[in-house]
Amino acid sequence: MRIAVLATSRNPLRQPWLGGQESHTGLLAQALRARGHHVTLHARPGSDPALADEIVPYPDLPPLSVAAAADPDVPPPAMMRDHAAFTSAMSLLLRDGGVDLVHNQSLHHLPLAMSAVLDLPLVTTLHTPPLPMMEMGVALADPRNRYVGVSQTTARAWTTLPQPATVIRNGVPTGGGPPGPGGDHLLWVGRITAEKGVDIAIAVARAMGCRLRIAGPVYDPEYFESVIAPVLGPDVELLGHLSSEELVHERDHSAVSLVTSRWEEPFGLVAAESMVRGTPVVALDRGGLREVVGPRGGVLVPGQEDDGLVGRVVEGVRAALRLDRQDVADWARSTHDIELMVDRYEQLFEDVVRSR
Repeated sequence: MRIAVLATSRNPLRQPWLGGQESHTGLLAQALRARGHHVTLHARPGSDPALADEIVPYPDLPPLSVAAAADPDVPPPAMMRDHAAFTSAMSLLLRDGGVDLVHNQSLHHLPLAMSAVLDLPLVTTLHTPPLPMMEMGVALADPRNRYVGVSQTTARAWTTLPQPATVIRNGVPTGGGPPGPGGDHLLWVGRITAEKGVDIAIAVARAMGCRLRIAGPVYDPEYFESVIAPVLGPDVELLGHLSSEELVHERDHSAVSLVTSRWEEPFGLVAAESMVRGTPVVALDRGGLREVVGPRGGVLVPGQEDDGLVGRVVEGVRAALRLDRQDVADWARSTHDIELMVDRYEQLFEDVVRSR
């Protein structure tokens, strides 16, 4: 099958992944290629060429005239860059075709809206709760389009689709072999932003007198400088933005992985990545995390942010420490293996192409 993939226009797809959307898009494209499909990846310049048979770079924002740049209503550069990227990609597909199916992994309305005049089947993966502009795109889209929710929670939230979304949970590489041996410290992985709640993880570690290692890119510099940087120390270590291989090592040698998101996680890839290595997860019960952690992957804690939150997470950590790492890994690998996810996408793509 010849598949065109529309990646996010905000970040290149390469290691270390900036977030779950980038990781999912890159790994799925690479896995489909490994199974013999021809993958054309539309993505930001700087994306890893090994992810696809062909990389089509999104164009950058064209220079504006002095008069246009001085317009008081000029949109933010990021918004204009997104429009340039997806207008270009969809124009290429309209003009040249050359593929059997388009997999839209973006969070932008243009691929949806322009699908109404695109004589190709389009499948969109919904990585987030509903976004206003995306819902507008759905309303204007070809009604034959198909949608994938990364969790039951996310799929249910999209109430304006012409038909319910197919649920295909994100998968992760398991690495095989025995689970990691564990360690005596806690781990937190993710983008360092207020909504991801690393400050909650720090408070939990300090309350337990336990070391915490933090891995991830600083995505919100103001939050980092005002909230996180002042409380770093020998017991709270910032590791930086690590590759997947480095993160496997960290997870293998951690006692528990904390997932302390303040927002309703559409899925929670970092939880799955920890569990397949045998590291139990203690997560705030938000969004799709209940589906990801499941009955054997760790402990879910009520997520309301009140005076008792830190204490509840501390108790969750103590319970998670009693879990068997082999059982955690066995359950997670039976549920979140990337090969299971690829199987389901392949089947969906075949059904969609056959039905057109």
